[in-house]
Amino acid sequence: MLRKFIKAEYGAVLAAAAVLGWLLFAKPVVGMADNGDFLRIMGTVGLQYTDNGLTYGQKYFGWFIREFAISEVGLGGYVSTSLVLVFLAKGLSWLLLDGGRFDMRLLALVYGLLFLTGAWLAIKYNKRRSAWVNGLAALLFVLIFTDIGYAAYYNSLYSEPVSLVFLILSMGFATGLLRRGQPMKLFLAGFVVSSVFLIGSKVQNAPIGILLALLCLRFSALRGGGWRKLTCSMAILLFAASVAIYVSLPKELRIINQYQTVFFGILKDSPTVEQDLRELGLPEKFAVNAGTNYFDKAAINQKDPVFANEFYPVFSHGKVIKFYLNHPMRLYEKLEVAAGNGMNNRPPYLGGFEQSEGFRAGELPDAFNLWNKFKLEVLPNKLWFIAAVFAAYYLVLARRYLESFQIRQRLYLEVLAAIGLGALILFVTPVIGDGEADLVKHLFGFNICFDLMLWISAFWLLEGLQRTGAALRLRKTWRK
Repeated sequence: MLRKFIKAEYGAVLAAAAVLGWLLFAKPVVGMADNGDFLRIMGTVGLQYTDNGLTYGQKYFGWFIREFAISEVGLGGYVSTSLVLVFLAKGLSWLLLDGGRFDMRLLALVYGLLFLTGAWLAIKYNKRRSAWVNGLAALLFVLIFTDIGYAAYYNSLYSEPVSLVFLILSMGFATGLLRRGQPMKLFLAGFVVSSVFLIGSKVQNAPIGILLALLCLRFSALRGGGWRKLTCSMAILLFAASVAIYVSLPKELRIINQYQTVFFGILKDSPTVEQDLRELGLPEKFAVNAGTNYFDKAAINQKDPVFANEFYPVFSHGKVIKFYLNHPMRLYEKLEVAAGNGMNNRPPYLGGFEQSEGFRAGELPDAFNLWNKFKLEVLPNKLWFIAAVFAAYYLVLARRYLESFQIRQRLYLEVLAAIGLGALILFVTPVIGDGEADLVKHLFGFNICFDLMLWISAFWLLEGLQRTGAALRLRKTWRK
């Protein structure tokens, strides 16, 4: 009986639970400061500050705030699946805490349990035949995805942890669906629900929904009859969820993104500002705002009616894409900037400790940051390196796909390919959709997918080393 539980997935879950428990629940508690985004959630679910006398510096950027007061549910108008999990944590607060307090650690508990479930599924259904390969890969999974760069987000009201846990859950349910004896409706349901939460966590994930819908459509090849109808229906549901989250973006956020796409994206560091504006069909007088983001002081105030009359009605992402296609070197430069920020999960301007614990404003925790540090200090933070990883990853996938003749194995490889496509989408989308604004945070989804690619690649590398070792031992045996 004991031997049944001595498996890589169980060991990984126990190790991950220990790390997360230490980081997120033991004092000094680690979390993330608010950059202003929390208000969207707070106004919708009914949370407010326990101290109305907090200064701007105490509320934003400097320190992590762990406790909030519970108030009446508002009408914030913000649409995100993260609201469901915050409401759940709020309910737990009512049950477990007195005085109507909301403790962020209860939200971290919800995220942590979801992550541990996803970790168990991902490790179990991506295992190989070798116990030592599985053990090392499980250890690497814990090292990567319990890193402080990921874990600190659990103690926050950001939508990033929703993307993390449900992306891993989606992968776990998808691979479980394909590597079990028979495709189970329970695993399909898990994949669809996880995918909906992933898509709905933030508008940036809407394009990923199209990818997940196509993947769900491919699952129809496993069986005929009712199964095929079911998977096709679920694919339509995922596509509809993608459209719904995109159109639900509040007008205010859409305006901010459009401004930053042009002024903090295309025009930032541009040698030909006026020409760029002409190509976009915009008046040249906006050139004085080049290089500013929506929250900077600018020559023309961002809320000046001139933008409502002459900028936003003319702007379109189609024109932005056309501009970058006509100027590929400009796109390359922007993607190089993204690559320089894409290996970091920790926004350096968001403090990670509570002020009451005596830490400085903006101070970041150093505990369990081996993976983030390795990516920043050892891996090249360059576009060529990311391109090289993608090339190697898809070469291996293509070779294995051509060598495989079983539909399940081919679909499994397609799931792995979808992770890479997701990384590509989440790498390019922030640049096109929001310029260079807050790139470290906006590339969070790319980091998840890219780290999953590296983790899968580690499996292949360990398998290759095992085969090489076996071949050498066989050669020595024959020589004897």
